[in-house]
Amino acid sequence: RGWRAVTMAPSESYQHVVKGGLKLKGGGGLPAAGGVKKKKKKDKKRDAERPLELAAGDEDGEKKPSEPKDNRTEAERRYDEQAERTQARLIEKMASKSHKDKVREFNEYLSKLSEHHDIPKVGPG
Repeated sequence: RGWRAVTMAPSESYQHVVKGGLKLKGGGGLPAAGGVKKKKKKDKKRDAERPLELAAGDEDGEKKPSEPKDNRTEAERRYDEQAERTQARLIEKMASKSHKDKVREFNEYLSKLSEHHDIPKVGPG
Protein backbone atom coordinates (compact mmCIF):
# COMPACT_ATOMS: atom_id res chain seq x y z
CA ARG A 1 0.00 0.00 0.00
CA GLY A 2 2.18 3.15 -0.56
CA TRP A 3 4.61 4.37 2.04
CA ARG A 4 4.96 3.29 5.62
CA ALA A 5 5.55 5.57 8.55
CA VAL A 6 8.95 5.02 10.13
CA THR A 7 8.68 4.94 13.88
CA MET A 8 11.60 6.23 15.88
CA ALA A 9 12.16 6.25 19.57
CA PRO A 10 11.74 9.71 21.12
CA SER A 11 15.36 9.82 22.22
CA GLU A 12 16.62 9.30 18.66
CA SER A 13 14.76 12.31 17.26
CA TYR A 14 16.40 14.69 19.77
CA GLN A 15 20.01 13.54 19.37
CA HIS A 16 21.08 16.55 17.28
CA VAL A 17 19.62 19.28 19.49
CA VAL A 18 22.05 21.98 20.64
CA LYS A 19 21.74 22.39 24.38
CA GLY A 20 22.48 25.51 26.43
CA GLY A 21 21.39 29.11 26.46
CA LEU A 22 20.68 31.21 23.41
CA LYS A 23 23.79 33.14 22.39
CA LEU A 24 23.16 36.59 20.92
CA LYS A 25 25.50 38.81 18.96
CA GLY A 26 26.97 41.76 20.81
CA GLY A 27 27.62 40.06 24.10
CA GLY A 28 26.21 41.92 27.07
CA GLY A 29 22.54 42.49 26.17
CA LEU A 30 20.77 40.85 29.13
CA PRO A 31 21.93 40.60 32.74
CA ALA A 32 23.25 37.30 33.97
CA ALA A 33 21.00 34.74 35.66
CA GLY A 34 22.07 36.18 39.02
CA GLY A 35 20.13 39.38 38.30
CA VAL A 36 21.21 43.00 38.18
CA LYS A 37 24.70 43.82 39.40
CA LYS A 38 24.91 46.08 42.43
CA LYS A 39 26.87 49.32 42.33
CA LYS A 40 29.99 49.49 44.43
CA LYS A 41 30.07 52.03 47.24
CA LYS A 42 32.51 54.91 46.84
CA ASP A 43 35.35 55.25 49.27
CA LYS A 44 35.05 58.54 51.17
CA LYS A 45 38.80 58.79 51.77
CA ARG A 46 39.57 58.72 48.04
CA ASP A 47 36.90 61.34 47.30
CA ALA A 48 38.46 63.69 49.87
CA GLU A 49 41.92 63.36 48.25
CA ARG A 50 40.80 63.89 44.65
CA PRO A 51 40.03 67.63 44.76
CA LEU A 52 43.52 68.22 46.14
CA GLU A 53 45.09 66.31 43.25
CA LEU A 54 43.04 68.20 40.66
CA ALA A 55 43.91 71.58 42.18
CA ALA A 56 47.61 70.70 42.16
CA GLY A 57 47.41 69.76 38.46
CA ASP A 58 45.84 73.12 37.58
CA GLU A 59 48.59 75.13 39.29
CA ASP A 60 51.34 73.35 37.39
CA GLY A 61 49.56 73.87 34.10
CA GLU A 62 49.83 70.19 33.20
CA LYS A 63 46.22 69.74 32.13
CA LYS A 64 44.82 72.17 29.58
CA PRO A 65 41.13 72.20 28.77
CA SER A 66 40.94 71.00 25.21
CA GLU A 67 38.39 72.46 22.81
CA PRO A 68 35.91 69.96 21.43
CA LYS A 69 36.97 68.83 17.97
CA ASP A 70 34.59 69.74 15.15
CA ASN A 71 34.18 66.66 12.97
CA ARG A 72 31.68 68.22 10.58
CA THR A 73 32.43 68.68 6.89
CA GLU A 74 32.60 72.11 5.29
CA ALA A 75 29.15 71.63 3.75
CA GLU A 76 27.66 70.71 7.13
CA ARG A 77 29.17 73.84 8.72
CA ARG A 78 27.77 76.08 5.95
CA TYR A 79 24.35 74.39 6.25
CA ASP A 80 24.27 74.99 10.01
CA GLU A 81 25.31 78.64 9.57
CA GLN A 82 22.59 79.21 6.97
CA ALA A 83 19.99 77.53 9.20
CA GLU A 84 20.97 79.83 12.08
CA ARG A 85 20.66 82.90 9.84
CA THR A 86 17.25 81.77 8.55
CA GLN A 87 16.00 81.13 12.07
CA ALA A 88 17.25 84.54 13.23
CA ARG A 89 15.40 86.24 10.34
CA LEU A 90 12.19 84.36 11.16
CA ILE A 91 12.39 85.32 14.84
CA GLU A 92 13.06 88.95 13.94
CA LYS A 93 10.10 88.98 11.55
CA MET A 94 7.73 87.47 14.14
CA ALA A 95 8.91 89.83 16.87
CA SER A 96 8.36 92.93 14.72
CA LYS A 97 4.53 92.53 14.60
CA SER A 98 2.25 92.93 17.57
CA HIS A 99 -0.69 90.63 18.18
CA LYS A 100 -3.07 93.36 17.11
CA ASP A 101 -1.30 93.70 13.74
CA LYS A 102 -1.37 89.94 13.19
CA VAL A 103 -5.12 89.78 13.89
CA ARG A 104 -5.76 92.75 11.54
CA GLU A 105 -3.79 91.07 8.70
CA PHE A 106 -5.59 87.77 9.23
CA ASN A 107 -9.01 89.48 9.10
CA GLU A 108 -8.03 91.25 5.86
CA TYR A 109 -6.99 87.90 4.40
CA LEU A 110 -10.32 86.33 5.38
CA SER A 111 -12.30 89.24 3.90
CA LYS A 112 -10.58 88.77 0.52
CA LEU A 113 -11.63 85.11 0.27
CA SER A 114 -14.63 84.27 -1.88
CA GLU A 115 -17.99 83.11 -0.50
CA HIS A 116 -17.04 79.59 -1.48
CA HIS A 117 -14.88 79.45 1.66
CA ASP A 118 -17.64 80.66 4.00
CA ILE A 119 -18.86 78.30 6.69
CA PRO A 120 -22.30 77.00 5.66
CA LYS A 121 -25.22 77.29 8.04
CA VAL A 122 -26.38 74.03 9.50
CA GLY A 123 -29.84 73.45 10.90
CA PRO A 124 -33.04 75.47 10.78
CA GLY A 125 -32.78 79.11 10.29
